[in-house]
Amino acid sequence: MQVVYPASLDDYDWTVTEAKGWIEVVVRWSGREKAITFYDPTRLAQEVRSAMTVRGYFAERAVAVVPTVTREAIEAAVALMAQHDFADVV
Repeated sequence: MQVVYPASLDDYDWTVTEAKGWIEVVVRWSGREKAITFYDPTRLAQEVRSAMTVRGYFAERAVAVVPTVTREAIEAAVALMAQHDFADVV
């Protein structure tokens, strides 16, 4: 399995990503790949409120929530998803 991050993220980029509370990555496994958006709980709540106000509903494919949007948290979540062959996000 491989997590593909957008461009090369240095320490500053990760600090900004963690602060904004979300990132979309591509996960590749067994000849498959899937874009997954990772949110922290606070940012996800903001996205839901905004969508509810604008559209009246919230919907998004392949969403995962992690305590903080860091490389470590994302890779730990992806490793757990892999144990279930990514059934939660496909």
